[in-house]
Amino acid sequence: MRKRVPIIFLCLICFLFTSCATVSIVAPTGKQVMLAAETEPTTLKTNKKVWYVLWGLVPITDNSTEDLIAKYNLQNVKVKTQYDIVDFLISYFLGFLTIHTKTVIVEGNTAK
Repeated sequence: MRKRVPIIFLCLICFLFTSCATVSIVAPTGKQVMLAAETEPTTLKTNKKVWYVLWGLVPITDNSTEDLIAKYNLQNVKVKTQYDIVDFLISYFLGFLTIHTKTVIVEGNTAK
């Protein structure tokens, strides 16, 4: 039994750093926006941090790309989500409150 305790403890620690989060890739109403290929060059790159509670089940900030696409008047976009070191640190210190973050990166070309 004593040999299983470290394995069980390690599994529990791994669960503390997992989460489930959604990001809605949405274009502003009435605007034609196309998804760009991963290899297509873009002229603008911006990001935002999305905050979640209950391990990513409930977003507490806007989890949509609509605001960034409208703000920069993007026509072709690429969207990525990442879990960077800042997200890790936030989750590490606030994970006991079930608070997690994800970074949403939006790249695109502005409309002419």
